[in-house]
Amino acid sequence: MSKFLYSILLISLSIMSFGQMKNNEFLEQKRAEYKKYIRYVGGWMFDIRNATPKQLEQLKRQEKLKSIAKDRFGFSIGAVLAGTNQTLAVRFQQNTNSKVYDGNSFAWGERTYYNNYIIAGDANVEFADVSITRENAKNYRFHVVANDRKEIVGWTTPTIFKKTTDGNGTYVYLGSYNCQVNGYIKIEIYNIKDYSDRAAIMIDWRPVSKAVVSVGVDYKMKNRSDGLYYASLDKLKATKYHNVIGTTSLNDKKFFLSDSVVRLNIQFKKTSFNYKAELIKKSKDKPEKFELGNYDKSFYIYKEFWKVPGEYELLLTPKLTLPGGTPVHYLSNKSNSYKFTVLPEKEEIKLFSKKQLIIYALIICAVLGTILGVAVIYIKKKEAKKLAQQSKEKQIAQLQLNSVRSQLNPHFLFNALAGIQNLMNKNEIDHANRYLNKFARLTRNVLDSKELISLTEEKTLLDDYLQMEQLRFGFQYKLNANTDLDTENIEIPSMLLQPFLENAVKHGIAEKGASGNIEIDFKKQSSDLILSIRDNGKGFDTAKDYNGLGLTLSKNRISLLNTIYKDTPFILDIQSGINGTVVTITLTQWL
Repeated sequence: MSKFLYSILLISLSIMSFGQMKNNEFLEQKRAEYKKYIRYVGGWMFDIRNATPKQLEQLKRQEKLKSIAKDRFGFSIGAVLAGTNQTLAVRFQQNTNSKVYDGNSFAWGERTYYNNYIIAGDANVEFADVSITRENAKNYRFHVVANDRKEIVGWTTPTIFKKTTDGNGTYVYLGSYNCQVNGYIKIEIYNIKDYSDRAAIMIDWRPVSKAVVSVGVDYKMKNRSDGLYYASLDKLKATKYHNVIGTTSLNDKKFFLSDSVVRLNIQFKKTSFNYKAELIKKSKDKPEKFELGNYDKSFYIYKEFWKVPGEYELLLTPKLTLPGGTPVHYLSNKSNSYKFTVLPEKEEIKLFSKKQLIIYALIICAVLGTILGVAVIYIKKKEAKKLAQQSKEKQIAQLQLNSVRSQLNPHFLFNALAGIQNLMNKNEIDHANRYLNKFARLTRNVLDSKELISLTEEKTLLDDYLQMEQLRFGFQYKLNANTDLDTENIEIPSMLLQPFLENAVKHGIAEKGASGNIEIDFKKQSSDLILSIRDNGKGFDTAKDYNGLGLTLSKNRISLLNTIYKDTPFILDIQSGINGTVVTITLTQWL
């Protein structure tokens, strides 16, 4: 029974083994088929049987790049082949004991290029481009410049084509160029129909040198909020202008620890490679070292690295890498050391004790109080004297004004009586009686001692006067007051217009009879009150002096009113011509 079971087990194992062999053969067949059709381009995997036209074009381009790479042409930092986009290539001369390192990026217009190589030696270089064909070469231009000053090859069209060693590719050859001792060259190429299609490579033969830096501190100025201020550690005069600097010798650079000091500011002079930056804090026991990173331009060292007073050393070592990124070379023999000292925070110097400050403050307050009191008394006395003088001047002006009015009143009365006499002589008894009635009311107003009367009262006075004179001369008149004027409450000096109105009647329209016309207007213009008299008389020469008393007295009166009302001056304007006369009195800022 056991032999039978054993036989069955052997048969089963044989069948399984045969099946496994068949399965392995199937997998190997599938793996070979997979390898035959699967391709990798630019980090992407695809099956060429299902590939798009773009993928096939990228594959073709990659094969071409691989072909030229076999001829020792490199395309970019970090790899012999940079993928399908990089097409400008460089080849370095062999057997010269030269070493080639990756350099830092450089810019051409708005684009940054990473194809920068540093040659430690005297190897020559050759350039090529695999994207240019015989058909599109006419669209491209290239040139080669030495040290950004001299053009070795001017802008020209590439014309030399070469086949790769394996015969699978063709590239345009852009020439061979000799070593530029202590210098560099740059090749730039672009498509004249599409400027975005451009590339560049720089080759640098300048020897690796020690870092040249300028160092200072960035600090905040007390009671200022307009950003940071810079104080150099490399200039002795900085000590004079910046109180955070303690340098007394360029061999002993120092600055003070302070809340206002924010950071150390390190500025490199132009370089084409990186420096490893290390900060060492010196100590009697064991120096403390901080790795700060790699830099080729300005960088900052913030307070947490040097917050303890003491001696420090900034060590800058050139860092170079071979194409491919490794290995890294640190040229210790080219290291540069920058030493400085962080001093303890300055102690605030106290000139006076708290008790002294209180005593001095009380003395100063007492002195200032005395000065202030004397000044107030002096100003008050001076102001009182000034007010008394102004009051005196106003009283004198008022007396003079009353004197002028006392001269105007008899002048008006005399003229009015002359008018009555004239009507009596003409035997116009009715007109004389009416004239006499108007004259009686007018006389009461004239003899009233009020200095100011309302516009309504002035209008009534002028109306009475014009009605009186109308009985004698028969002219026409209008008295207008704008509706926006509060005539009941707005006051003006009494009899202000009457002398000018009398002048318009007697010397302007008396001879015209019924064709004579007078128009009086009260108007508001902003905060000014404008009073005007217009007649159509024969006019007169305003520049000439006349013997008439009324006009002269009225001008004197306006001058005296301006002495009293200095803040609201009266402006008299008389315009006269063959078509009549316009008298305007403007009371500025009166309303």
